[in-house]
This record gives sequence, structure tokens and C-alpha cells, in this order.
Amino acid sequence: MTLTAMTSADVRDELHRLLVADLVGPWDGRTETVVGNPRGRYLVGALAPVKVDTTVGIETPATALDTKLDDLRAAEAPLIATVDESSGGVPESDDLEVIESDDPEDADDKGPASKLIAPSSMGLRFRIASGGPGLALTARWGAYAPRREADEEGRTRTYYDRTPHDCRVNVTADKLRPGADLDLPVLERDGAVEVSVSVEVLADGDGTLIIEVALQNRRVTDGNLPPRQWLFQAELEVAAADDSNVFLPIHDALDALPPGLNDEEERLELLYRDRLEFAIGRTCSAAWTTIDPSIDGTWRPDLSAGVRTANRVRTTWMPEAEIPQTIASGVDGTLLSMERLAAASQAEVVEGLTPLISGYREWLDERGTDAIDLPDHLRGVAELAVEDAGIAADRLAEGLALLSSDQDAFRAFQFMNRVMADQRVHSQVAQARSEDATLGIAAALEEVVAKGEGAASWRHFQIGFILMQLPALTDPTALRRSSDDARAELLFFPTGGGKTEAYLGLAAYTFAIRRLQGVVNSLDGTLDGRDGVAVLMRYTLRLLTTQQFQRATALVCAAELVRRRDPSTWGTEPFRIGLWVGSNVSPKSFNEAEEQISAALATEGRPYGVTVLQLQRCPWCGSPISPKQHIQLDRARRRILVHCGAKLGTECPFAEGGLVEDGLPILTVDEEIYRFPPTYLLATVDKFARIAREGQAASLFGHVAERCPRHGYRHPDTPASICTGSSHKAGNGLPKVAVLKTGRLRPPDLVIQDELHLITGALGTAVGLFEVAVDSLCCWQSGADAAAAAPVRPLVVASTATSRNAEAQVRRLYGRGIEIFPPQVLDIADTYFSKEVPVSAKHPGRRYLGVCAHGVKLTLAEIRVSEILLLAGQKLLDKHGEAADPYMTLVGYFSATRELAGMRRYLDDDVTTRITNPDRASGYPRRGTWGLEIGELTSRVSSTDITKTLDRLSAPFDPAWDTTRAHSDQSALRKAEKAVPKRAGDRPYDVILATSMLQVGVDVGRLGLMVVVGQPKNTAEYIQASSRVGRVSAKPGLVVTLANRSRPRDMAHYEQFEHDHRTFYAHVEALSVTPYSDSSLERGLTGVLVSIARVLDVGHTTSYSPQEGAWSITSRFATLENLVDVIARRAAGSGADDRVQDIKDKLTRRLDAWYKKAKAVTAISYTGKGNALLRSPEDGPAFGDDAYLRVANSMREVQPEISLIVRSYGDRIAEPDPPDSPAWVFDAEVEA
Repeated sequence: MTLTAMTSADVRDELHRLLVADLVGPWDGRTETVVGNPRGRYLVGALAPVKVDTTVGIETPATALDTKLDDLRAAEAPLIATVDESSGGVPESDDLEVIESDDPEDADDKGPASKLIAPSSMGLRFRIASGGPGLALTARWGAYAPRREADEEGRTRTYYDRTPHDCRVNVTADKLRPGADLDLPVLERDGAVEVSVSVEVLADGDGTLIIEVALQNRRVTDGNLPPRQWLFQAELEVAAADDSNVFLPIHDALDALPPGLNDEEERLELLYRDRLEFAIGRTCSAAWTTIDPSIDGTWRPDLSAGVRTANRVRTTWMPEAEIPQTIASGVDGTLLSMERLAAASQAEVVEGLTPLISGYREWLDERGTDAIDLPDHLRGVAELAVEDAGIAADRLAEGLALLSSDQDAFRAFQFMNRVMADQRVHSQVAQARSEDATLGIAAALEEVVAKGEGAASWRHFQIGFILMQLPALTDPTALRRSSDDARAELLFFPTGGGKTEAYLGLAAYTFAIRRLQGVVNSLDGTLDGRDGVAVLMRYTLRLLTTQQFQRATALVCAAELVRRRDPSTWGTEPFRIGLWVGSNVSPKSFNEAEEQISAALATEGRPYGVTVLQLQRCPWCGSPISPKQHIQLDRARRRILVHCGAKLGTECPFAEGGLVEDGLPILTVDEEIYRFPPTYLLATVDKFARIAREGQAASLFGHVAERCPRHGYRHPDTPASICTGSSHKAGNGLPKVAVLKTGRLRPPDLVIQDELHLITGALGTAVGLFEVAVDSLCCWQSGADAAAAAPVRPLVVASTATSRNAEAQVRRLYGRGIEIFPPQVLDIADTYFSKEVPVSAKHPGRRYLGVCAHGVKLTLAEIRVSEILLLAGQKLLDKHGEAADPYMTLVGYFSATRELAGMRRYLDDDVTTRITNPDRASGYPRRGTWGLEIGELTSRVSSTDITKTLDRLSAPFDPAWDTTRAHSDQSALRKAEKAVPKRAGDRPYDVILATSMLQVGVDVGRLGLMVVVGQPKNTAEYIQASSRVGRVSAKPGLVVTLANRSRPRDMAHYEQFEHDHRTFYAHVEALSVTPYSDSSLERGLTGVLVSIARVLDVGHTTSYSPQEGAWSITSRFATLENLVDVIARRAAGSGADDRVQDIKDKLTRRLDAWYKKAKAVTAISYTGKGNALLRSPEDGPAFGDDAYLRVANSMREVQPEISLIVRSYGDRIAEPDPPDSPAWVFDAEVEA
């Protein structure tokens, strides 16, 4: 079979057409013949007849337009229609089950419970000017008439022949007056109206009219809804009688702004003023077409500014919206090559980056001119936006000036570019080898280098963001970083745009500037910046942490190789990266890691549960890493060493016997992380809750007192099995060493919070409160004497692609203001640093496709959609080869694990059966001869398996192995009992099922197909999750959103699908955190207090830091009293001024409880058996002083287990009641 040469965008278009033809129809042309019930074939787009109930009469047909709606101009939220569908009996097809709302989730988000079958009507709502021309309404549908005939095998079967209907109804201008309610027959038979169009006219109050139109199936039946009485592929189109552009926007920001908007909402109105909506669907969705008179009357989608009326509006059952690519942009002539910037002189760097700044200033001048032409109510908003962007331009210039005047800053900038260039090249090498198991290291490197400067270049917004942060990273006392008016820096850019590279660049700069500045003075003594944690990066989800660990490790590998080439400049302490996450993800101790590795070595086949290994491949060269072969136990130093899996010392510097003796510079065991605080620490936010219980964690903030050259920094809680005594004898190839007293290390200078939008709700509240501790532990006073001292705080950098109310969120989280880059100015499509590219064949966007199957269970729709997409993918692979690969792996996204688990069962059963034996009439080839390869990215999957799944997702479908022809050839070899060649690498996944874990951090370029089951609760989640497909422009994504018709929220999004998607960034929900609420303080304040005390007090003779240090309160109470003021001041800076005294009172009560508990005994420890100070929520309820000493193990809500007795009747209670317990009362037995 010859494969056709098509792009992946062409293949996606064909897949789209196949899905529509299979779900809506007609599959085989306007006059097709269908074998079997067409209602069983076409799940979407049919209007049912009205069912007669002989006991009560005829039910009213569904209209979905029976409610007078409020003023459109003020209706910014999606308008929800109540669909009163006609009742009916049992349908002919088993597929058409009576709807009993099969989704129990969110009872408050459902419509009324019903046993309804399907709608009898659907329609549109739109707006026109009064006094205009009349309207022409065109109704289209297909009718299927049955006939019985013998098939080729002589069996009598029922066939249905389609007859197309295309009917036009005119409404004259004089009938379009407020209050009019028209019922216009479209099809009559024997004097009875079978199909009609209703028109309702409402006044909008501003001289315009709101029109509601509906197409109704008024056929009546007392039978089981026979297919011949349905209207299939129903459609209603409306145009002006004179074909003019009469349809007005539902809301137009150029006319007026809705009342009561805040500053952020007004700016959103400005930015999205050209994203207009011209119709809203009812039961179905809506689409429209505009004519741009400036382009010869060419028909075009409404994507251009200036076209503010539409020419046609129509219904659609499968609405689509294609979101344009947002590309990084800037001005030509800017020096962006990392290699060239690393080698350039100061003058060359200034010359090469000046065009970036001058071009931005010129662009802002143009925007200022544009603002003058805006209406009065938008002009002030626009001028303020231009002014704010001017501040960003000034900061860019300040950063560039620093590079020309500060030698250390310039050398750190060169270091950053050097390691980033190496990181970019070798990350691409690793990626190429993960996708092609046959590719060698040298060959992969040659392919990457052949790309030229494009292999390692900055995007304009990346280097711009970095320039803006250089002054604050270079001068720790910079006002923007460390004053009371300090700002958090938010990098706001669409998903997949390259935010990670920007903050990796900042991390590399921070590595270098600390090493160059060396030992600095503070009021507490000197701080050594040549060791310790320089960058602290936090995530909320372990999947995100795991995948970003791979990318960040490549950066640290590059930095370590540069350091080794010039240790006199960059120091003798290795650059390392640590992964500090929960105990279920990585081991806490060397002994635990040793047990895992020993078990792996003793296991036949592939080992599982080796959490000490968080990398499946070497991040430098892409060679696979095996826990059996490439992990080394260094018992003498109590280290876990991970080597690259490449050949010994020949191809990769991190392989065993290579340039770097200890292998990859990674730490994944908590004990090691505390003893060798890594330069770059990646952590989950939950892990910080453990600081109160783990005194050794003080080293992460630079608080150390002793150092063993063999075992690292030593804390009083360091196990004696690791390091004890004052020295160690020579042995095992190691020299004799002595344990030395040491000064404090410099605390982290850069704190990165990726995916800021996830720090919200209950988790954000807990994180915000504990941020008091993190910020306090990272702060210090610069200078050798109090008179010249200046406060130093870490620079906080955050990133997100979806954000609302970010300023208030950041203030409550970090006690700082906010600066957003790139700043949005006048148009959401253009920030200078990023631009939306109009959708075209050359630049396809991510396409969203809406599906709502009325009258069938959601689970059946899931099965059918999955079946079609899997079979169509196979057909397209057979036809087009590699271009179809992005659509061969179906990603299923679910809002709840319960829903996902149900779909997993259907995939293993129903879907597998259907795709291995497809209907011959469909023309689809069978999908494989074996079961589906299904993977999961959910909380119920271990971290080890998640890492493997992510690695395997990169494996593409190969036409030489996966086409129908290839399967046939392989089958023939097996039948002939001949050897079948083995595939290189794992078989690709057919399906990946995922929950919210998927929405961040998954960056697999080959993925192009997703089904979202049910509208996610949050718009940000929907954007983030759906953006996991189509991340490579040459492999554009197709996202099929399957709406649950029993949920009003789903229907609101579906009925306004196109406009909702073109503006979904504007609809992101405002983020909310309340870290200083009573419930938050009661739950988390003790943990904050104990954490600060244990970290800051390292080295004192009666320190609070060791386990037994809890008793120090009896002699050093004043030390803790000082912390009360520290915590209260930090809370005041977060906007909790009104809670300061309350916080002090709560802290005092906790100190009193601590003191009383310590005084009552001769010794007390923080945790453990015996006299323990702290209690966990999991321990059950606490009373008295113990209630003040509860410290959570996690930032997330954790409750003690409660045993429930689930029994129907009193005589079946499993356990006898205790004395004096309340009596059990049971309802009377209900007869079956």
C-alpha cells in the first residue's frame, strides 16, 4: 500500500470529518441508505417526535427557549438554558436508554432529575437592530424511511433510506416587533403541522431586538419513537432577507462596559473587545459567519478586528473553535543565540540586546497612539496599560546596563548562556533518543547540532524576563526584592510557550553569581554562597515535579561540567540537584534506599518500587537507566550514586568510569539532601510541612554547624550509622578526615513557584500560611554592623498560563506585590513578546470540538467517541503513515478518578470488542489483533510507574509495525512459524487515561488527540489539561469535549462553545487563598512556629533544633517569644493587619502549652515514642493543651479515619453498643 504525503494538519481535518460523519451524519451522502436503526448509528443531532402518554395526553414539545432572559448587554456569564425535553417510552434501540442521570457528582450542578429521552426542538438566540430588513430562516434535516429487503445472504433486513429536506421560511420586517411570538409551519401533512419554526421577539432596551428562534419536531406518536418520525442532522440557519450584515454582537465593549467591573475586569474588556459573540445555542450550539467588506466581500470566520456584525447565524451540533498558535515574537536583529551570547564581549552583548529594548519602546509608542482612538470609557484603561508596560521597558534597560557595568554580573550571564546552550542541545539529544531507540548518541548529537543556532536560542520574552531580574539577583538588598515594597515576578505566557527555559536561565545565573560573590557579610556572621541551596523550586503535583526534575537535571549536569573545567572560578563544591518529595515518591533514608535496591537486584524481570531512581533515562544523552545495573551503593560515604546507562566512560561523562566519578549529580534520598544541600532543590509544597518534624532540614536554609568531608553536613539528629565522632580513619579508598565546625551557608536566593494557579483553595491557604516560615528562614540582614544592615529576602518568581486575581493571591501568599511579564497592553493577541498567528494551513491552531449526545447515557457516548477515534486513527495511519501518529494515542481526561475507572473497564471490554471487529459498512480497518495498550496518569499510580509512562509516551506509532498491512505480514510470519522481527523499544500507548495530574508538566510533542469527559470545574484546569496535546505546531491538536447534558455548567459551555473557547483565558476563575482565617491558623500556626524555631536555632548549646531540643523552652523561652513578633510582622505584610493581635494571642497560647508540657517532664522530644510534643491530625482528636500542639504532615486536608457501620436494620449491627450510648433508630423496612 502506498502512503499519501499529507501533513498532520491534513490528517486532523480528515479525522474531524470522520467523527462528525459518524456521530451526526450522513455518513454516505445526502441520499444514503443505512442498515439498521439510524438512531443507533447517529447519536448526535436528532430531534425526537412528541410522545403521547395515553393516560395524561400529549406532553408539550421541548423548546429550551421558554424563558424570557435578562438584558444581554449585562450578561457576561454563560447563559444557562433549561431544557424541558419531551417524555417518552422505551426506544427501539438498546443503545437508547432512559436517562436517570448516571453521574452522581455535584448534585448542585445538575438540572432536575428526569427520565427524558431526547429534545424535540433546538434553536438560537441572537440580536439585531430594530427597523431592519426581515429574516430568512432555513431549516434542514434528513428523514429516514424504512424498507425491508433481503441482503446478500438472503436474510431479510431493514434498511433506511435518507431523504434530505431544505425548507425556507421568511419573516417580514413588520412582524419583528417586541412581544411577537410566531409559529411558522415548515412541513405539513394531512392538515397537521409536523415541523415548525417558532420566532419570539424581545426588546433589549437600547433600540435593538433579541430574537429567539427554534426548530420543532411536532410529529406525534404513541409508539416507541420510530426512526421515521425523527429529524436527523437537524439544522437552522438565519440570514437577513437582503443578505446584509444585520446580526449584532451579544455584547460589544466598544459600546459600553457592564457596571460594577473592577480594574482587572475592565482591562479584560479592553483586551478581548474584538472577540465577539453573535448567537447562543439552545440545546445545540451556535456558529456564525461574517463578511469583511474591505476584502471584496469575502466570507471569513469572525477573527479580525473591525468586523462587528455577522452575515449568518446557524445551529450546530458539533461546534468547533480553533485557538490560534501563540508564538514568541520580537524584533529582528536581537542576539538570541545562547552560544554567541556565552562568547560575546560586554559591548557585543549590549549591542546585540539593545534592539529588543528599543523595539519594545517603539511598539509602546504606537500603542499609545492607538489608545487615543478608543472610546472614552476604554481610553483611560488603555493609557494605564501602556504606562505599566513602560515600566517594564525601563527595567529591561536597567538589566542591560548592569551587564555593561558589573563584571561579576556579566561573567554570571556568560555562565548562564554557556550551560543553557549545553542543556538545550543535550535535552534534545535525550528526547530524540527516547523517540527512536535505534538512534546512537553521536548520531543524535549530530542531528541537533545541524539545526544551527535554532538548537539553542532564547525567545525574546525569555531573555527579556531574565534581563529584568538580573539587578535583584545580583544585589540581594535590591528594593524590588527585599524591601517592604518587594515584588513577586510573574511570568505569564501560554502553555507550551517556553516558560521553563526562562526560569532555568535564572537558576543558572543564580548558581554563578553566588559562586562569584563567595562569602558575604551578615549581622549573624559570614554566609558562604559557594555551597548550599541557591534555588528553591516548588510544585504542587508529583507528576509535574518528576518531569521537571528531568529537565532541571540536564541544566545541573551542564553546570557541573563547566565547573569542572574551571574550579578556580566556580568552586570545588559540585553543583547538585535534589528532589525533595513525599516518602511514597522517594526514600527518606539510605537504609530504605538500600533495601529497595537489594530487592530490585533479587527480582526476576523488571523491578518495581525503586523510588530512589527518579530518572528513566540519562538527561544528558538519553540512555536508559536500569535500577539493577546503574545504581551504586557507596556504603562508606552513605551515598546512592546513579550513573548513565551508556557504555562505560566512552559516550557520556556521567556513565560509570566517565569524567564525573559520582555519576549524575542528583540526590533523591532525604538524608543525602540534608547532608549535601543541593544547589537546585525541587520540592513539592507538601514536603515543607515536615520541617517541624525534621531538624536536619535546617541545612536547606543554610543553618549548619558541623561538616564532615566524607559524609557532608552533620546535624545532632544525623543518625550515628552515618556519621559519629570527631574524625574518620582512612579506608575503602578514602583518606582520613576530621569533622570541622563550619559557618552558616547563604540561604536560597531564588524561589520559583511553577504553575501558580494551582496554589489556590484549601491547598493555597495552607501554603500561604507556611510561606511565613519559608520566607523567614530565607531572610537575613546584609552588612557587618547594625547601622549599615539591610534586609535581604529571596527573589520570588512564579509562572502560569492562566491567572485571575493574581495580585491579591500573591499578596496573601508571599507578602509581596506583583509584576506581570509580558504585560498585556491593548490587544490580547499581541504583547510584542508574543503574538497570535491567524489560523491557516501553514499555522494550524489547537482545534476544540464539542459533542453533546442528548438522549443517551454519557458512558455510551464515551464508548462511541473512543471507538470512532481509535478506528479512524488506524485508518489514517494506514493511509497517511507517520503524519497520523499524533492521533494514534488517545488521551482521555476525567474530572474524577471514579469516572476514569469506569471508562477503563469499558475500554478493556466494549471498546476493545468493537475496534477488533468493526462494522464492515463503516470501512474502518480493525485496530490491532491484541488488546489496547492503556496507560494511566492518576493518583492511584505509583511514582515509579508514572515516570515510566511518561517515557513511553514518547514512543511513536511506526507504519512499518503498526499499519494493517504490517499486522498482516507479521501474522503471516507467525502462521508460517517463521521468526517475527522484534520491535525496537516499547509498543506505543493506544490510550492514556488521566485526571488533574495531567494538566501541568506533561510535555510530549507527539500527542495530538484528547477527549475531555465532562466540562472540568475550573476553566484554568480545562485550558491546562487540553493544552497537553498539539504542543508542536507541526502536529496540531484536536480536543473533543464531551458534555454531560445533565449538568447545566456543561450545557452552558456547549451552547456557547465557539465564543467560550476564543475567550476562555478571560473566563479563568479568580484565585482565592485565606491563610489567616481562623481555621487556617488553628490548623497550621503551630507548624510554622516549630519549623522556624528548629531551623534558626542550629548550633546553640541548648538548641531547639534537635529532636530533644523541644525541652529547651524551659530555659530559653524568650527566644520563642521573639518569633511571635517575626511571624506577626510577616502576616501584616500579607494584608492581615487586622489579624496581627489575634495571631500573637494564638501563638502565645501555643507557647504556653509547649512550656507546660515540657515542664511536666524531665525530657521531651518533638516526635517519637514517649513524651512527644507534637501530635498529628491522623492521631485522632486532641483536647486541652494538646489541641494547640497539632502539626499536620501535609499541606492538604487530612482527617482521622472514622469507622462507619453500614447496616439496614438494628438486629444486624456488627458490634454491640457500648454502655450509655445513644439508641440506634432505623427506618421501617421498605418492601421491594
